[in-house]
Amino acid sequence: GPTGNMEAEDPLAQLADIHLPGDVPFWPPAPGWWMLAGLLLLTIALVGRYFYLQGQTKRKMKSAMYELDQAYSTWQEKSQSENLHNQAGLDLLYNFNSILKRVALLYYPQTDVAKLTGNAWLQFLDGADQSKDFSEGAGKVLSDGTYRPTFSADVDALYTITRRWIMRHYLQPRATKNAPAKMSSDTAEVSA
Repeated sequence: GPTGNMEAEDPLAQLADIHLPGDVPFWPPAPGWWMLAGLLLLTIALVGRYFYLQGQTKRKMKSAMYELDQAYSTWQEKSQSENLHNQAGLDLLYNFNSILKRVALLYYPQTDVAKLTGNAWLQFLDGADQSKDFSEGAGKVLSDGTYRPTFSADVDALYTITRRWIMRHYLQPRATKNAPAKMSSDTAEVSA
């Protein structure tokens, strides 16, 4: 009858099954993931570089401290001899100045430390340390260093202030530091 015919012609029966989309492929990742991975790698590289440079600085500072102690010990040994006393003292001044310059170059790369001499050098050291230990204290002998004909200095005090100057920088985190605040324009002229 007519009812059986209607069932046979059911329009819904002709519809196909729903097809679900396929799984999203794991590779290649979306551009956002590429950017995140790149940012992560850059961050790891920058952090790694920072710690590497910090390690290098610490090694250089330890080396400077060791050399300072060696120079002081050598002076103590050689200064006992009357013949060697004067030269040992001049060598000590040269060594202390060299070590201080190396540390200063490490911590103040923006400053032309290598060219500083005399009072300009002492004022630089005092400005970096916020003291007057070098321009007015035991460090004053470093201004003319090995050019003095005879050696006379309070070596123990000089050793103490030099060691303290280096230690203060050793304990500070290394940053690209500018010239010490006390360095004035007239100081720069002295060194020129």
